[in-house]
Amino acid sequence: MATRLKEMNLVLARAYLAKRNILMLSKPGIGKTDTINHFVEKMGEKIAGFKCWPFYGSTLSPMDVQAAMPDMETKTLTMFSNAGLPNAYTDPDARGVVFIGEMLNTDATTLKLLQKYVNGEDMNGVLRKPEGVSIVADSNRMEDRAGVMQQYRALLNRFTKVHVYTEANDCIEYAAKHEWHPHVQAFFRENPALIDNYESVFAADAGKSKDSRMAEEGKMGTWACMRGWDSVQRTESAAEELGSPITLDEITGAVGTGPGMQYNVFKQMLGRLASFEEVLAHPEKVAIPEKIDELYALTTIVALKSKPEDLPKVYKFFRRIQEDLQVFAIRTLALRKNFGLVGTEIYVEWVSDPKIRSLVNGR
Repeated sequence: MATRLKEMNLVLARAYLAKRNILMLSKPGIGKTDTINHFVEKMGEKIAGFKCWPFYGSTLSPMDVQAAMPDMETKTLTMFSNAGLPNAYTDPDARGVVFIGEMLNTDATTLKLLQKYVNGEDMNGVLRKPEGVSIVADSNRMEDRAGVMQQYRALLNRFTKVHVYTEANDCIEYAAKHEWHPHVQAFFRENPALIDNYESVFAADAGKSKDSRMAEEGKMGTWACMRGWDSVQRTESAAEELGSPITLDEITGAVGTGPGMQYNVFKQMLGRLASFEEVLAHPEKVAIPEKIDELYALTTIVALKSKPEDLPKVYKFFRRIQEDLQVFAIRTLALRKNFGLVGTEIYVEWVSDPKIRSLVNGR
């Protein structure tokens, strides 16, 4: 059993209200940490002062939780606690979550000490977790061979374990919501199977595939995943700003040779089509691609690059293409933040077309 990552906001909210601790488990690079940050942001809108105190398990030591230091005057040991941890003795009304990233990669000695804090127990009279604070942790799985260590049951039993996963459509939706570079978004829609190839890389690394290059790249921590594609789309934006094209090495170094080369070929195909600037300059006569994959790609790029002031021109262009792709353009424009398509005169005119209205309504 597993839960889709996009559904974890509600799971985390229920866990917090029920005062339960959550441990999210998945393969690397799918966006667990980003999901937790989004959950904190949403909870902050509903609960005043709701915060997140982040810690990275792989670098924690017992001294990062609590330490005994000698008091030379009294000849006794004085306990010092990490001021970054919410403390019932100093802030009993604290609300939020302590986030432990990569918890199963934490030193076992540190986790034994941290268990008392997780349990809400008193720690030497100077540190205790507030009632309004719960623990959220994430980790890769044991089979991912990502430095994860088997931890002891007494601690793990304090957490509800939730295995999470993503689907290609979830990744496409995420990229659209966060306005990733249009080239990467268009590639996602055309090549959903290449968004995440972790299983293929892992199979190659385990000797179940003859693709030695993929296996070697996997050992170096390179495969196609949302983390890698985020790197590509950010570099694409930086390359445009600098007027210096992104190199193939920059692409394959983030997502691997196979997906990277496919992405580069896709960009070359885009280069053979009319540019967005040409569409704006001549929306009524710019060349319409004959191949459906090329037309789909151009439709995606135009819908993603358009600004609200471009709507009259891109509308003229879109009205020249087949109705199903017009509906795809409408939905892409409608989902974009701050574009404001719905309610405009052009939108009303567009969906007044009986064929378009029928497709929009799914009839």
